[in-house]
Amino acid sequence: MRLFDLLRRGAANSPDKIAVTHGDIQISYSELLSQALTLLQHLKNLSIDSGDRVAIMLENSVDYIIAYFAVTGAGYIVVPLDTSLKPEKCGYILKDCEAKALIIQKKYTRHINIILDNDSTVKHVISDRKLDLSEQGITCELWDDAMMSDVKPDISSHLTEIEKIAPMKTLRHDNLGDCPHELAAIFYTSGSTGSPKGVMLSHRNLVSNTVATIEYLKLTSDDSIITILPFYYIYGNSLLLTHLVSGGRVVIDNRFAFPQVILETMAREKVTGFSGVPSNFMILLTNTNFISAGFPKLRYLTQAGGGMAPEIISRVMGAFPSKEIYIMYGQTEASPRITYLPSDMLKKNIGSIGIPVPGVTIKLMSEEGNEVPEGEVGEIAVLGDCVMMGYWNQPDEQEQVLKDGWLYTGDLAKRDANGLLFIVSRKKEIMKVGGNRVSAKEVEEKILELDEIQEVAVISVPDDILGEAIKAVIVCKNGQDSDVKKIQNYCKAGLAMHKVPKFVEFIDELPKYQSGKVNKQELSRGSKT
Repeated sequence: MRLFDLLRRGAANSPDKIAVTHGDIQISYSELLSQALTLLQHLKNLSIDSGDRVAIMLENSVDYIIAYFAVTGAGYIVVPLDTSLKPEKCGYILKDCEAKALIIQKKYTRHINIILDNDSTVKHVISDRKLDLSEQGITCELWDDAMMSDVKPDISSHLTEIEKIAPMKTLRHDNLGDCPHELAAIFYTSGSTGSPKGVMLSHRNLVSNTVATIEYLKLTSDDSIITILPFYYIYGNSLLLTHLVSGGRVVIDNRFAFPQVILETMAREKVTGFSGVPSNFMILLTNTNFISAGFPKLRYLTQAGGGMAPEIISRVMGAFPSKEIYIMYGQTEASPRITYLPSDMLKKNIGSIGIPVPGVTIKLMSEEGNEVPEGEVGEIAVLGDCVMMGYWNQPDEQEQVLKDGWLYTGDLAKRDANGLLFIVSRKKEIMKVGGNRVSAKEVEEKILELDEIQEVAVISVPDDILGEAIKAVIVCKNGQDSDVKKIQNYCKAGLAMHKVPKFVEFIDELPKYQSGKVNKQELSRGSKT
């Protein structure tokens, strides 16, 4: 059983049902499968070998879903690109994974010559805009041409054979059949070095976590989810897979910049589920009629992508007392879901990240490598089919987090007498800002490019909207100065917006340990915003 079989199973379960709604566009399961098969066959006719990487640079859309399943179904490795990245970063990722093909949306082709420079490994580009990259030895074709076929694929065998691969009644996290631990996708996240890290996820990683999530959320073909989270983000990817394999419906709306519009879509489409990161909930609570809207068809809400302030959780509970609310914790390296707090336990356990998802084992480990007892703080270590294969081309970083099959998350937590987990702090200097992972080192290195800066330490501070916000504490060189706007504007020019410091403070000297290393714990304790 592979990723493509998830789409096949959804289509076998609900062939004529609408699988995806995006504005006025609606596509049934059978048509979605047919179009994925059309692109799959086209990709196979290109000079791309099995196991080669194919990148997708598309916003959430029906086309993204078609491309995602076509790439994995053809035997290639899908690489979803973060569309908010600077073109240089996208180019870095394509070279790092040695992508052979790129499927790109017109709106992102403005900097195509930066994304694909003369050293690019990409040989084929499919886009909805006509491009000429012949001087770089790259063949280009239009999306519509790639989707043209004289013979419409016969999907009947794909539906009838699915019982042997993914039985309708018995598909569970502990009964996945022949689901290979074979590379399926590479999701890039911020690394501790500032360079993106390619998280290698197998078919078994993603399928097992998808099925486990379906189990605890009790998803059925009657469920529908509004997706405001991008599919290139592992949380968004999880929403896509869980609802399609269960035969539910995915409702796409990319207009969260206008949050009231999202609520109108939720009401019009009668969705049963809403998922977001802390900042999504905070914005909806403060800038819309989220609380009073009611949503009679809404069954559940899920939150992950960083800790949400207890007062915000309480407000959501107060607004939706009859809905199932799931607080979840995970990492891209775990495909992504690691724990969830059952909705009936939330009221008495606000602040907990809950219990392991089905099929996952968790230990809390001391610095010495021993499991800590109840009530003591240790690093969360994870074992299960969801644990990644490793980091692409980064064996040193991989060795730090994968030990004897266990994933060491870098998050510190404690377990109470009821077995519930509570996050205490982050071991790594990776911040989660509005659900996005940010490397402190990357931001520090950008600020240090300014001549007047002598030292800088980037830390996270609590933020009601973002969960965590970035703060830069700066020491200027003698006789020189700077200002907040200059620092922020310089970062905006060279970094993604979610990596720009929200707060900037200038001080005379950074606190340091005897070794000379900056004492960020002291900075955090005395931090002013």
